Amino acid sequence: MENFGNIRNRLIITDKEIEANREAYTRGFSKNYLETFCEYILNPIRKVWYRAEFVGFDTLPERNNPSSPLIYATNHSGMAFPWDAIVFVSEIADRKYPDPDGVRALISPMLTKYPYMCPFLIDGLWWKAGCINATLLNFETGMKLNGSNILIFPEGIDGIGKGFDKRYELQKFRTSFIRMSIRYKSDVIPFYTINGEFNNPLAYNFKPLTKIVRKIGMPFFPFGPVIFMAVFQPWIFYVSLPSKLTFVMGKSVRVSDMVENKPYEEFSQKELKLTAEKIQTIMQKELLDYKKKYGKKFYDIKGLLKSMWQNRRLFFRYFPMFWPLVMTYFEVNYDEKIGKDSLKFSFKKCVKTILKRPIVLAMYLPVLGWLFIWLKTRSIMKKRC
Repeated sequence: MENFGNIRNRLIITDKEIEANREAYTRGFSKNYLETFCEYILNPIRKVWYRAEFVGFDTLPERNNPSSPLIYATNHSGMAFPWDAIVFVSEIADRKYPDPDGVRALISPMLTKYPYMCPFLIDGLWWKAGCINATLLNFETGMKLNGSNILIFPEGIDGIGKGFDKRYELQKFRTSFIRMSIRYKSDVIPFYTINGEFNNPLAYNFKPLTKIVRKIGMPFFPFGPVIFMAVFQPWIFYVSLPSKLTFVMGKSVRVSDMVENKPYEEFSQKELKLTAEKIQTIMQKELLDYKKKYGKKFYDIKGLLKSMWQNRRLFFRYFPMFWPLVMTYFEVNYDEKIGKDSLKFSFKKCVKTILKRPIVLAMYLPVLGWLFIWLKTRSIMKKRC
């Protein structure tokens, strides 16, 4: 991508650049893998641990322009691993929509660059799940190739890292989704994540500390009680508390109705920023309204215990302490040609999992586990070079 010069400040990305970037859109993605991963792992987590509720999603919006993907836009939250996004994508994937109605998420490049930012060091998992690095070129590639709809977080990494003191306060919106909506005449579909702020409560973002940790690939350091527990049990770094996540569909936004009727090439960056601010104002109001309605029981412990009991046979799949083992078991044993039968539990497969991925044991080693995680991260990055 570097060969194409400074793309960020250009309104027009050429077809040649997009075609050369096709690999970034298709890299590692397997729809069968994603659907099976959701069925085997994410569905129990979504339904039991988070008890996710989807309001207004009985039917998904139809494309206003069939030749271009819809742009789903939502608030980021949690000061934790991006479980808000993971849970949402798993719900859509579980419904097994055909490609035009499916969703591909744009994610921070930090999550794919540094192996320890991939769940439990399962390298390449973000790609297999259909995620795409959030760059303007990748965004436009997804719009131009016209596959699945696109999920974006207009606040960027500032959204998930804004801190508990700024919960439900939308951070400054980027303008890339405004560009794409105007150029491809595609509606923006807002939806709102409620209670995600309680995935990691009382966690705050100290900017001097964030500057330091970004040098090692962490987008921010969630300074709070939960992160200090992760020192003694590294798997805690990758999970969150069982907040009852609620996703609420908002009103679709036709950006073309909010701007001057003129060629896309004539829009200035100032006009794009003003339009982004207008949409942010609309979404901020709707977010606070839905927070009042759906954010009263952010943990609902009674509902959690009831759900856990009803699904006790799946305990080893939905309880966080076992996520590293279950996800690693899946990664080692899943065979797309065989399908779900390749995941049938056996002692032999458990031994095979540990022998092939002994790093999973580091997730349970107090303090020392982080040394092994760092060494494994370093080894993976060296192999990539």
